[in-house]
Amino acid sequence: MFEPVKFHGNLSEGIVNQIMQAINNGELKPGDKLPAEREMCTMFSVSRTVIRDALKMLVGLGIVTIRHGMGAYINEVNGAEDVSRLAALLQISRGTVEELFQVREIIESQAVIWCTENANEQDLRLLQHIVRKGKEVGDGDESKLALLDAEFHLKIVEAAGNRVLMRLMINLLDLLGENRARVLMVPGRQRLSVLEHETIFEAINQRDPELAHQRMLNHLVNVREAIQSTVQAPEG
Repeated sequence: MFEPVKFHGNLSEGIVNQIMQAINNGELKPGDKLPAEREMCTMFSVSRTVIRDALKMLVGLGIVTIRHGMGAYINEVNGAEDVSRLAALLQISRGTVEELFQVREIIESQAVIWCTENANEQDLRLLQHIVRKGKEVGDGDESKLALLDAEFHLKIVEAAGNRVLMRLMINLLDLLGENRARVLMVPGRQRLSVLEHETIFEAINQRDPELAHQRMLNHLVNVREAIQSTVQAPEG
């Protein structure tokens, strides 16, 4: 399932990408346990420090849960988790969402320009594959669409070729984790995001940085507005 990391940047980020691809391809399913750290060190040909860094990223993205003394497991969504998540989401203010998305728009609008200029053929094939998988996912499978959404945006930042930008993006997705879950409450929003991803990919594939920049900004504004439409306005 996994192979030694051949990633030109951060090794941990390369491991995160492989695990996300395995989930999207159905090789890893919710509830599955990841191999032990020692075993993953051998699989990926990296040190234990690199593996632990990758696991922290996966936990931050909400993809993996660490059960102390038991190992790392792929997350599965259940009713109890949804209720807990919704309770936390109601405490998020409009201002917080606005500020986080302002930063995200700055980062991703530049990243997509660099991606358009620097992406190699393998990067383009993977982006196209992610878009295609999103179009194939059936309605009602929001958790799968959310995972593909994260993979699409992370791949663009990775292909931009700036490791600092990649780490910032991972941290941003972590901070926005619960806020991004609000998109699942807006009927049809995830499906619309897939179509917007397709238009962004088309601009990247055409090597048109200005068009890719504008389409990315439009997409992020639409997502932000969809999220804010579900946030309760502050009283007073």
